[in-house]
Amino acid sequence: MTALRILFLTLSFAVAGDPSSAQFFFFQNPVTLDHLDGNFRTLASCAYHHLSRHLNGLSRTEPQPGVIRIASNAEQWELAFVNDEGGRQTQLIWTAGGYPREFVLSTIRACAA
Repeated sequence: MTALRILFLTLSFAVAGDPSSAQFFFFQNPVTLDHLDGNFRTLASCAYHHLSRHLNGLSRTEPQPGVIRIASNAEQWELAFVNDEGGRQTQLIWTAGGYPREFVLSTIRACAA
């Protein structure tokens, strides 16, 4: 019984000490990071083009109509570009993994400028 308690406490401290490890144990709800002016396809294409020059392990998928996902296997994040307001706006949604670096977000926002 004591070994079980020690194991539980060890895992609890590991999860509490490193928020990124907690993502493996708990479901992460999507978070809207920004509403950008411009078509989701155009913004996702621009973002992928510029980010792929600087980051390795990027992938781009279209899991459903109106949504394009760009993910980094190396940095463990995933962002979705979602069609909004008939193609005039794009929602930028953080869907999984660690929070992207500011470089990633500023590159995406520059595509909308």
